[in-house]
Amino acid sequence: MKNIDIHISKRMKMVIDCVSACDTVYDIGTDHGYIPIYLVSKGICRTAVATDVKIMPVKRALHNAALFGVGEKMNVFQSDGISHVKDGACIIISGMGAYVIIDMLKKEIDIAKRSSLLIMQCQHMTELLRAYLWDNGFEIYLEKLCLEDNKIYNVICASYTGNSVKYSIKDTIASKYLTAEKDPLLGSYIKPYLKKLNDRIEGLKSSQRSCCDLEDLKKELEKYK
Repeated sequence: MKNIDIHISKRMKMVIDCVSACDTVYDIGTDHGYIPIYLVSKGICRTAVATDVKIMPVKRALHNAALFGVGEKMNVFQSDGISHVKDGACIIISGMGAYVIIDMLKKEIDIAKRSSLLIMQCQHMTELLRAYLWDNGFEIYLEKLCLEDNKIYNVICASYTGNSVKYSIKDTIASKYLTAEKDPLLGSYIKPYLKKLNDRIEGLKSSQRSCCDLEDLKKELEKYK
């Protein structure tokens, strides 16, 4: 059997490390299928279901599952969203933007609520995803950052509790969990947000409009640089 480890990037390993031992893991937007192949081949999960909205990634994942000797333990097919996920499963949604992930959760909110764990590696607009989760009774109990090819990636682990969460705009950007853990990559992670925030402030100033709230937010975020 070929060694899957050499195909696992830092970003993928960050996602993998969030998965606890389980019966079946669902990998949504699987692309090449390396994450579920790793989880099954290492015995972390007994079986895996890997799906993608496009046919070519499905074919790649099928080929790789056979190549790494886990074809009988992986069900790979073309699908959009999480409608096929069974109750109580661990769901991985990786490599998508916040709008796509939120839309996916909205369409099948009951399935999302009944999942044992949602592991989401959001590519951009992560502050919107955090706000959506908190607004809809999900608890974020773990976040991680990693640096790969000069880009910082994040992963969010959440599950439904039904409890309302109070949060500020700062919390959606800097992340309550990452600030509490004093993640060493946090300063670099929020740098793009600070740039966008500064651009908005300068735009408001040039039009002689008030920007006090944004300036206060900027000061709060700059503490983590």
